[in-house]
Amino acid sequence: MTIRRVVVVDDHRMLGELLTESLAAEPDLRVVGYVPSAATDVEGLIARCRPDVVTVEIEDSGDAGALLARIAGVRPRPRIVVLTASVDLTRMVAAARAGADAWLSKSAGSAELAATVRAVCEGHTVYPSAQLGAVLRALAGGTTGAADDALAELTRQERRVLQGMVDGARGPDLAATLHVSTGTVRSHTRRLFLKLGVHSRLEAVRVARAAGVRPRHIHPVE
Repeated sequence: MTIRRVVVVDDHRMLGELLTESLAAEPDLRVVGYVPSAATDVEGLIARCRPDVVTVEIEDSGDAGALLARIAGVRPRPRIVVLTASVDLTRMVAAARAGADAWLSKSAGSAELAATVRAVCEGHTVYPSAQLGAVLRALAGGTTGAADDALAELTRQERRVLQGMVDGARGPDLAATLHVSTGTVRSHTRRLFLKLGVHSRLEAVRVARAAGVRPRHIHPVE
């Protein structure tokens, strides 16, 4: 059994302890640190714990982008799960750009939180389904620089899967478009992640955008 190491970042000590207890009850998850989000050396405290995942509680208001970017800068880079009561699309996009791999409601149960931690460790992006496509399309539309040769090693099918990610398509939609099974899409996804050196759809979209890939179909956000 693979043990996933988790660091909890939260300014509310009591809530942080409750979260720690919830995660610690899972046999494959180990909480290895608690860090106040207001700590001046957040990166250093997290880096010393060498976590696979960092959960970050953010308030309904205010800009958490700087904190998330600092955490995303830790090496080796941990996966980041944002815990919040907000469902604001603008804040979700900002969090994704700053490096957040998941956006989870604070009202979620312990089982859903544990499942999210496991999912991001496996390279999945976990955002509310109603907003995920819009988040990916907004991310693909941002300016991140040039990386013309980033996709050189991808096969034709892997490029099509990556394009679908940029378009905001979900796995079943990609499978239908490519006339393959969802399992085949997952296999292509794992291989392209490996070739691009990324661990999630959001990171893959960043690389694709840097290489000049644009979304083919932009749908209005309702």
